[in-house]
Amino acid sequence: MPAGDSGAAAGNAGARRRHGRRSGQHGAAVLMALVVATLATLIVSGLFWQQFVLLRTIENQQLIVQSRVLMAGALDWARAMLREDLKRSSHDGLDEFWAKGLAETRLDQLGESSTLAAQASIAGSIEDAQSRLNLRNLVGDDGKIVDKELEALKRLCDLLGVPPVDAELLALRMQEAFAPAAAGDSPGAAPEAPRPLPPVLSTDIVAIPGLAPAAAAALAPYVVVLDSNKTRLNVNTAAAEVIAAQIDISLARARGLVAQRERISHFVDVGNFRTYLGEGAVAGAGEAGIATASSYFFVRGQIKLARADIRMEALVRRSAQPGGGPVEVLWQREL
Repeated sequence: MPAGDSGAAAGNAGARRRHGRRSGQHGAAVLMALVVATLATLIVSGLFWQQFVLLRTIENQQLIVQSRVLMAGALDWARAMLREDLKRSSHDGLDEFWAKGLAETRLDQLGESSTLAAQASIAGSIEDAQSRLNLRNLVGDDGKIVDKELEALKRLCDLLGVPPVDAELLALRMQEAFAPAAAGDSPGAAPEAPRPLPPVLSTDIVAIPGLAPAAAAALAPYVVVLDSNKTRLNVNTAAAEVIAAQIDISLARARGLVAQRERISHFVDVGNFRTYLGEGAVAGAGEAGIATASSYFFVRGQIKLARADIRMEALVRRSAQPGGGPVEVLWQREL
């Protein structure tokens, strides 16, 4: 090969090598730029996502706070309705306005004109708490179990297919929780053992040792724990099973009374109830435990506001003062 051709070939090879190195460097630079751009995009996206989550969290908290404010207003409205009801009638029955419940309704359809009212809906109901057997009645002022109340609870257990021994377990737990405290300990006497917490909700009875969960679930809709051991069963609102257990009649006869109640709307007073029941059908022990008016009610409500869905239950006590007295909230919880 001539010397000139050899030099040209060598020059071309060197040029190709230099071009290859420049191309490799350019490719590496492009790749690095892509990596940096991808990382920057991920970082910015992460920051935007964190900001979005933070804003959404703040919005959700605002919605919950606003829903709770609306729920407090709904509870006040229910209390006012119960207070006014006492001015209109001396009985409490399922034919009254408070017992009808409120289907889901937008607040602006109830007369509210705020912007919030157009976005929120409310639903609720009121239940007569004295339509159930009051477990607090099982323990008298002297701390002893009241036999007639225990027998009524046993009859209810029998009607619901629950072993009657479970009624005794319930009575013993209530006695342990509500028996009056000793006036004072003598010197050197052992300290009193801590008392078990009393049930507050009817579903709390599932925690009583020895009581089967199935038995607790069967009893829960028919029992209640109120703050007085002198309450009476409202025969205008009670279920047939509870009426039968309280006054010791057959379930068939109790169902007939409930059907009669639906036809006449309500029993005016206990005498009116006894008239429909029939002479001699109620023992003296059962008469003192029934009434046609109530002081305790469950108030339940639901507020929906955008993504927020708040449900509440409260137990209220209405004063029996003539003309309507205060309606006190005994406890309240979110469901």
